[in-house]
Amino acid sequence: MIVHARRPDFSELFDRAVAACAESQRLVGRSTRTIARTRASRADALQLRRVAVQMRDTWAEAEAVHSVLRNEVERVARDMRSAGIDDRAAVATVRAHIRFVLYDSGLAEQDAEPVVARASLWVEQIYAAA
Repeated sequence: MIVHARRPDFSELFDRAVAACAESQRLVGRSTRTIARTRASRADALQLRRVAVQMRDTWAEAEAVHSVLRNEVERVARDMRSAGIDDRAAVATVRAHIRFVLYDSGLAEQDAEPVVARASLWVEQIYAAA
């Protein structure tokens, strides 16, 4: 018997969400370093408050972007599970696709790999819930 595994549907939204997550990852890292420098420089309370507000906004935006990616990753994982693809193959497929999107756009490993790790966890959770 021949089983034809269909290719997972990595939509344009999926790819845009991956890129947005990597960018938000960079911004969160930058905002964390900025607040640390601001504290170390003994900035006045007003400046520290402004930086803290910017950091909170950055984290909120990052959370929204990650939510979109999570929905897309879970959708793809459910489709692969329904198609009979095992969990290791599904994780490997999602990881490879995300790495392709991120590294092809020129991102560094430090910005890409946290997104890859998070998406891998989401795929594993979908399979574990079945």
